[in-house]
Amino acid sequence: TPRTQPRRSFAATMVMAKVVVALLMMGSATAFKPMATPRLSRRTAALNMAGVAYPENAERIKVGDAAPAVGLTKAEDDVDDTTVSGLFGKGTSVLVNVPGAFTPTCSNTHVTGYLENLAGLEAEGVDNVYIMAVNDRFVMKAWDDSLELDSFREAKIKPELIADGAGTISASMGLLVDKGDMGGRAIRSAVVFKDGVAKYVGVDAGQPEASSAETIMGMLKKEREDAEAAKAAAEAEAKAAAEAAAAEAKAAEVLEGEVDQKQALIGIAVAAAAAYAAYGQSVTPM
Repeated sequence: TPRTQPRRSFAATMVMAKVVVALLMMGSATAFKPMATPRLSRRTAALNMAGVAYPENAERIKVGDAAPAVGLTKAEDDVDDTTVSGLFGKGTSVLVNVPGAFTPTCSNTHVTGYLENLAGLEAEGVDNVYIMAVNDRFVMKAWDDSLELDSFREAKIKPELIADGAGTISASMGLLVDKGDMGGRAIRSAVVFKDGVAKYVGVDAGQPEASSAETIMGMLKKEREDAEAAKAAAEAEAKAAAEAAAAEAKAAEVLEGEVDQKQALIGIAVAAAAAYAAYGQSVTPM
């Protein structure tokens, strides 16, 4: 007689089905569960908690302020260390602050505007153009190559990049802003220094307007035209004063000549009268 398998009860079958469904649901829940956060070392966790410490902003630079005496470290061996005040201490220089290297607006609009107007800036008396961002010098060197700045350095104005890696220079002028995940950034702006003193400060909240090359050229052109007009007015006033003085001197000379002539005539008349009187006394009556 063949062996027969024992028949499972309906209740046992239902229990087994529930177990299988429960296992499937557990697996499905595990598959869609968010990944666990990787365990961080104590050092990494401490750095994340502390964040990056940027320097505090000084008072916002304004017209009439001197360039800050913040040190600049040389990028190459044949370049001497200097300071911001030393860099801008002589001549007319434009410092263009941008939020970051390689960013679209900075590369395609802001900096390009200066490169396209170097001749115009030179005509308005600009000696140097510096572009600064809160990036390290390696990033700035790569950006320099990307912008092909070497091709512009045969001209009188040689555009140069400044790497403000820790944001120290930006903060010294009150132009550093915390961009959260992007870190500290320079506020889009432009400062024109003449012999170490700020003569123009333009700050933008968005697109380059007050800090654009066109605005800087317009400001310098107006200043030049105003200076030329003032000089012309002063020269015209001086010429008019000189002509008036010459006319007055001439009139005085003529008047003096007339007085001398009158006195001479009076003298002649007196002498004639005296001679006549003497003659009358010398004649004997007949």
